Amino acid sequence: MTLGEKLHLGIDIGGTNVKFGIVDSDLNLIFHSSEKLPLQLNQPEIVSWLQSQIQNQIINFPSISTIGIGIPGIISKEGIIIVSPNIPQLSGVEIKLTLEKHFRRKIAIDNDANVAALAELYCGNGKGLHDFVYITLGTGVGGALVLDGKIYHGSNFGAGEIGHIIINPYDELNHEKPYRTGVLEEYLGKEAIIRTAKNLTKKYENSPIVKNELWDVADISDYADKGDKLSIETMKLCGYYLGLGIVSVANLLDVPNFILGGGISKSSDIFYKSANDTAKQRVLPQLEKQLSVNKAVFSEKSGIIGAAILGKI
Repeated sequence: MTLGEKLHLGIDIGGTNVKFGIVDSDLNLIFHSSEKLPLQLNQPEIVSWLQSQIQNQIINFPSISTIGIGIPGIISKEGIIIVSPNIPQLSGVEIKLTLEKHFRRKIAIDNDANVAALAELYCGNGKGLHDFVYITLGTGVGGALVLDGKIYHGSNFGAGEIGHIIINPYDELNHEKPYRTGVLEEYLGKEAIIRTAKNLTKKYENSPIVKNELWDVADISDYADKGDKLSIETMKLCGYYLGLGIVSVANLLDVPNFILGGGISKSSDIFYKSANDTAKQRVLPQLEKQLSVNKAVFSEKSGIIGAAILGKI
């Protein structure tokens, strides 16, 4: 960082914490921090809290010229938070306009998966690619579409919801949330993977996962690599579900490149092999040799780096 160089603040608003990152003009991360999100606050209070946190960053780094924000939900092109499932208090907030008036700096805001995809596009495994699909694997399953080198938002700013691809049309209808019936997220989110493992307990009663009640995705992944049969079958089955999702998107968009981020993306190679094998077996012939599924370069810091890039571009 040189004297007088413009800096860019990236903010990643999660379900429980807010992360802050500063990048320089070359997109190097020079500082990052995290604060617990005060979910007990109402809408005006939580906006005021966010403003005070941003002000603290500006005090420490006066050269901040732009601010980018990533948040789960649907964000309009005007920077209005249309839906915020994790932080409902923020739904309806004109966050872009509010912060621009307060700080007199360029403000940009987008969905968290889109922001993470930007980190890969500019600095990660998406660099040099015109088209790729970014999939987030964590508590749920999300995604972003990079087409012609840009984030594709869709007509209602909700494009990329890969977790809502239907992979089982025979599931009983969820009358409370019918749009969640038989979708990929119900088979591949964190709780879904654990549920898959638990459904195999009678078949593998002597598994260390069962004996020690290690009902965590990281443990299941680790034990799969150690040869535990329950864990291997779980990873293979969940990889199969992922492969179905990948091949559906690849065939629809004619896009061969996929980048996986989020906590579950760190899972066993058994998981990845199953996903790759399934996708390559079912993909259209023109895509078979090109199909590529890679782990994201960035994980925990993808949100702040991508948000900073969002503000800068």
